[in-house]
Amino acid sequence: MKNLFIQSDEEFKVKFYVAVDNEGLVWADVNEEGLKGLLNPNKTYEKKTFTATFKRPSFGDTIGLYDDIFKTKDGAYVDFNPLAARYQKISLLIKDWDLEDEEGNKVEVNANNVKNLHPIIANVIGIQLDAETGGLLT
Repeated sequence: MKNLFIQSDEEFKVKFYVAVDNEGLVWADVNEEGLKGLLNPNKTYEKKTFTATFKRPSFGDTIGLYDDIFKTKDGAYVDFNPLAARYQKISLLIKDWDLEDEEGNKVEVNANNVKNLHPIIANVIGIQLDAETGGLLT
């Protein structure tokens, strides 16, 4: 049978659409039509499509995410922060992206740059990542 095991080189790409207005406000969506629906037709925007490449998560990756995300406090209850979970998942699985700095240079993929993403961009990447992998922790 095929697909019973995740190969170490398995990856997938997600696209997301970004617009920035003249005041520097960032708009993003998982599809181009969705982005258009968010924008004011009377304003001017710089628009661009970006792609991120992710490692296909294995069972071992999922175990690692659970270990990083769920923390017990005094053995009484579990502390869960969904934004921290999204950050951990993106940081663990991201292999590449075509994001650029203000001068148009490609920004290196690393955990610090993931942490420095605009929250709207991180959210859109996370939504696409969850859609591709079947949820926040899988």
